[in-house]
Amino acid sequence: MKKILLGTTMLAGLLVAGVAQAADMPAKAGPRAEPFYSSWAGFYLGIHGGYGWGDVNFDEDISPFSNPRPRGGLVGGHAGYLWQWSNWVGGLEIDYSAASLKQDQSVVIEDVIITTITLSSKIDALGSARARLGWLWTPNLLAYGTAGLGWAHSKVISCADDFCQSSAESSFGWVAGAGLEYQFANNWRLRAEYLHYDFGTVTYLGNENANLRVDVVRGALSVKF
Repeated sequence: MKKILLGTTMLAGLLVAGVAQAADMPAKAGPRAEPFYSSWAGFYLGIHGGYGWGDVNFDEDISPFSNPRPRGGLVGGHAGYLWQWSNWVGGLEIDYSAASLKQDQSVVIEDVIITTITLSSKIDALGSARARLGWLWTPNLLAYGTAGLGWAHSKVISCADDFCQSSAESSFGWVAGAGLEYQFANNWRLRAEYLHYDFGTVTYLGNENANLRVDVVRGALSVKF
């Protein structure tokens, strides 16, 4: 009985000493938290706005006018989906922009009577369906190229005093460009982008053929879901 009590007392003493020694030891630092970067993959929606300039190059001389060069602003929305493979990011995007790219030319001809001739050109809508492919220079910064199908709605109006001819055309062509996109707060993205549209030959005013091209620079804000 004495041996059992002695053994129990010694075991209790060892346990108390071990606990006290552990309490005096400094706590080990845990692993350092690494910054969290959200994946780029997933569906996103956004808005954009910017500035565009067009070239309407007629095949034949349109004297006394020069070929129209409509200029102006645009604003719209876009939607897309991205996939990610390590540092590569690729996907598909569609967009639509309401535009106000326009130019008015006016000439006064003095003959037997005075005639005012005007030529107005306007691009009032742009759209595209594009593929995107890019490389992550940092986990949050994407440099990318993009290309696909482009669409535009344009108008040309020719007037001699009060007599006017008007032509509104929907045109399809190709579009290509490049941009930089920065992801912040995990699901929000800011973008700067350049796009070039080429719509080939468009026929205005019944029989006037012109090559239509548009260039756009724009910024965008998107959110990933």
